[in-house]
Amino acid sequence: MLHIFILLLVVATPIIAQATPNLVILTTFSEEGLSPIIDRFKEKHPQSNIKVIQRREASGLRFLDDQKKNIDIIISSSPTFFQPLINSQQLLPFGKAKARKEQQQLSEDIIAFGHTGFGLLWNQRYLTNNNLPTPQTWLDLAKPDFFRHISISSPYRSNTTHLMIESILQEYGWEEGWRLLYQLGGNFASVETNAFALSEAISRGLIGVGPVTDSYARHYKAQFPYVDFLYQPQSPLLPHYVAIVKNKYRSDFAKEFVNLLLFQRCDENTAIYEHLIHPKQIAHNDFIAQTFNKKTLDYQVIQQRSGLVKHLFEQTISNQLPKLNQAWQLLHSIEKTADTLTEEQQKDFILAKQLASTSPVSIDDMQDKVYHELSLFRDNPQVHNYRQQWRVKMAMQLEQAIALSYTIINGKTALQ
Repeated sequence: MLHIFILLLVVATPIIAQATPNLVILTTFSEEGLSPIIDRFKEKHPQSNIKVIQRREASGLRFLDDQKKNIDIIISSSPTFFQPLINSQQLLPFGKAKARKEQQQLSEDIIAFGHTGFGLLWNQRYLTNNNLPTPQTWLDLAKPDFFRHISISSPYRSNTTHLMIESILQEYGWEEGWRLLYQLGGNFASVETNAFALSEAISRGLIGVGPVTDSYARHYKAQFPYVDFLYQPQSPLLPHYVAIVKNKYRSDFAKEFVNLLLFQRCDENTAIYEHLIHPKQIAHNDFIAQTFNKKTLDYQVIQQRSGLVKHLFEQTISNQLPKLNQAWQLLHSIEKTADTLTEEQQKDFILAKQLASTSPVSIDDMQDKVYHELSLFRDNPQVHNYRQQWRVKMAMQLEQAIALSYTIINGKTALQ
């Protein structure tokens, strides 16, 4: 009887999961980008076993649905990447007292450990060979000179590119922001899959210019003397966030790793620390204070329309490049002699520009709650329908703009 009692007692006693030396990090960044801090951590904790799982946002969110019990830490620049775990209360609160006052908190359990800036990366040999000026701003890239000399990485696949797109939309407003994006799209030679592919194309001279973060720029500038970079003036800094997942198979080292990220020592006179701009430098470094806008992006707005912006860019720019190129090449050619147009041609020209630069989703449409927090997944039936509608509508607008442009050009030719 005693043996049976002991057996029942063992079975009835809950098994408490033991802490493990394994540390699993899910990130939207490359493993190489995290290697400096991982190497430093392993120096302090040689018994730790760190595994980095890199995923783009959409596949990362699916991975989280299946594997969140096995993830210890999440690192990303995308606030939407953390949202499912916020909703399900799966993140471990840091508590506001744990963060330095300089560190931006997305919530009590998500803290920025560093920032990155973005700007334009260019190949000077390419610019010289094509008689192109050095670009300074987004507006420079929208000029006719840069027709098919620029590229961008896909905001659907690159979180930092998504934030760059948001910086345009928040600076210029929804309708004027998309107007600028479509003019830029008219000059795109391609939309690359990621920032690495874009930087590679620039360094190899396959393309002239593209927007990238400073971390990519430093890497390529160090390798190629003819590659240069300029921060986008008065652009916002982009935070890099970290959070700890509540995990019954908790790692011995999750909190220690996060503490190393959050409480790194920083020389205030050094512009960049561990490939990121340290939070303390934002207030104390003159170059950073003069280069960047202290006003941060509205992350509540980003969260609300993340899926909408990414799908809309893909359907109206990435999938429309040939038509965008053709429409804007014609419009730029007409603009050179706009003062010779008849009154009727002027009206057609204004209409053609409007058609080529108007988003299928207006500012009034944005009030519809159906667009709020639209799913990021392409195979979502609702998303699939919207994507198809936007693609068809934008294609029709561009075809009309092209037809009107040809009417204007042919009419001018007939008058001559």
